[in-house]
Amino acid sequence: MEAGKRTISQICDYNRVLEIPFFQRSYVWDEENWDRFLDDMIFVSQENKDYFMGSIILKQKETPSDGSIGDWRVIVDGQQRLTTLTLFFKELCRVQDRYDDFLRIFINRKKEVLLKHNHNDVEIFEAIVNDKLSKELSQDHKESSILACHEYFRNKDDVLKDIRFDTLLNKIYFVGIDLGREEDEQQIFDTINSLGVSLTTAELLKNELFRREDEGLYNKTWKTAFESDNRAYWSQDITAGRQKRENIDLLLQSYLLLQGEGKDKYTHLESLFKNYKVLIKDKGVDHGTKSHEHFINGLMESADLYKRHIIPHLTSEAIDSKSHIERLNLIIFGLNTTTIIPYLVYIFQEVDDLSERENMFRLLENYLIRRFICKETTKNYNNLFVSFVRSKINSYQALHDKIYNAENQTDILPDDVAFGNGFSESNLTNQQAKTILYLLEISMRDQQKESTAVLGLDHYSLEHIMPKKWRNNWDNGLDEEAARKRDQLLLKLGNLTIITSSLNSSIRDQSWKSKKRGNNGKKGLDEYSKGIKIFDTPDFLQSSIWDEEKVSERSSFLSQNALDIWPYDKPM
Repeated sequence: MEAGKRTISQICDYNRVLEIPFFQRSYVWDEENWDRFLDDMIFVSQENKDYFMGSIILKQKETPSDGSIGDWRVIVDGQQRLTTLTLFFKELCRVQDRYDDFLRIFINRKKEVLLKHNHNDVEIFEAIVNDKLSKELSQDHKESSILACHEYFRNKDDVLKDIRFDTLLNKIYFVGIDLGREEDEQQIFDTINSLGVSLTTAELLKNELFRREDEGLYNKTWKTAFESDNRAYWSQDITAGRQKRENIDLLLQSYLLLQGEGKDKYTHLESLFKNYKVLIKDKGVDHGTKSHEHFINGLMESADLYKRHIIPHLTSEAIDSKSHIERLNLIIFGLNTTTIIPYLVYIFQEVDDLSERENMFRLLENYLIRRFICKETTKNYNNLFVSFVRSKINSYQALHDKIYNAENQTDILPDDVAFGNGFSESNLTNQQAKTILYLLEISMRDQQKESTAVLGLDHYSLEHIMPKKWRNNWDNGLDEEAARKRDQLLLKLGNLTIITSSLNSSIRDQSWKSKKRGNNGKKGLDEYSKGIKIFDTPDFLQSSIWDEEKVSERSSFLSQNALDIWPYDKPM
């Protein structure tokens, strides 16, 4: 066995065939992998730095006796990366009109694709690489991840045009492990995949911060904060955007942004751990110095604030409706807005006055809810809340000025007219609708001093009052245009409510009368909506009819209450 540093050109030798074994799994990378890969390619191109792309294990195979190819290798490990690399460079060369360079690297001397895929992927892969992809073939392989990868890079022309081809070729490298024909590649592959578990950001950072001689410091800081009794909390998976991340990753991201004062250099492109290495170097955090211990103690303080106030399980518990940080927790974990967490940690760290904090949290709740109702984009939230840290927005007045005088049109706070229109026009996801209706419910109960108990968010179900399948039992001879308008109303907030238990499927699509009362021993809305202030009123649950006019009435009812709960209080 031989191992060493290998460039792309050394792996993709003109005299080679690289064969993916028949038994190996199909290509499985998805958009999350491609996003990270592309970000890394951009970084390498811009920074002109070496980029390690992992290990490639190749096993020597007997070459053809006719001498048509000089070197035949079986890929033991590296299929996913080499496939992605090939498809990426295919589109990069297309955009930059460097097709000859692609042929030189990824086509061998037999004029064949250098990478020979397994039986599941070979047809679609070679069609893409050889520019022979047809509509029929695309349809036959519509579930293929290789086709999806091709389409992903195909739609990135604006990014690919600025990537430096030659920089990638010179700076990307692998550790190549070459096996002889007699060596047991399966044993080596199994060993690598069973023992080579990827280290998390937390594990990497722990190894960066602590050495053997730091055992005492480690025991009283990191071990106490993150391990033993606290391990379950920090390892809890949290949905963040399109992926799941552990609580500790969100904390580490928060601390990085706070320590880096929101500067772009600590948030741009690279991985979280790489950004930490840059931060540690910039701050002169050297082992055995006061700065080293100060940095670690600062992380522990942030961890304590985070754990005391960022509480994912609040979605399953009745909350204090007057506590704006508890309400924000419902928004974070009910509406998947984890991008605000670093700024909340910043507020806890910088703002000591409890009343000032609550006012800031109330304003942030208003901002987020109004934008959700109006379907404003959440894509810029990460940059927005980082900018609040960078600008040291640490008072209610500063936050108020920032929100009500947004510099970017995409960051505006919708006014009362837009907010009201959102209740009658916006289609929200089920989870979004349930969370917002729940917040309305607990707020209205608080205002009306209700004595009936409220459950946690997770204990309620969302119900479409007029069912999606209304044509089964609600069709009263509507013409095509009226039916189309009714379909559009079904997902509006005026037609949605929360109930304490899901309706049985046998009555969910029944007539309004049956759906209210239930039948055949199955309970209906009268039972499961009892005491629900956003619906259990003479005008709605007790009404003898439910139609488009009632949906419109209820949309107005909800929006009027929402205007009181989430006011637009910009000074004149």
